[in-house]
Amino acid sequence: MADLMFSLGQTKGKKKTAKKVKDTKDSLKDVNITDTVETNIRNDQHNREIQSKETARNQIKENMNVTITDTVEGDIRKDQHTREVKSKETARNQIKENTNFDMARSLFGGGGGEEEEEEEEEE
Repeated sequence: MADLMFSLGQTKGKKKTAKKVKDTKDSLKDVNITDTVETNIRNDQHNREIQSKETARNQIKENMNVTITDTVEGDIRKDQHTREVKSKETARNQIKENTNFDMARSLFGGGGGEEEEEEEEEE
């Protein structure tokens, strides 16, 4: 029987503690928040951050509307690019021509190349 009384006492104690905690939480919810220096500073910082992000977004949109005109520098770069493309194309074609090169005919004067030229002249 003593165990039963002890457990009932424990239950009452837990209920009292829970009620006290609940009452404390409820009383803390009723606090009125007033403007303080700290909240004003945080509000200003927040507003500055929002304005800065908006400015960055607007700047990106404005940069999209820029028209690009021909300049001397652009013309020079374009000429350099076309010259480089032609150079690469010439190098590729040279490699293709070199694959058909016959070293023996070149060194020993094989008649293959000369006969073709004579036949073209006769026609």
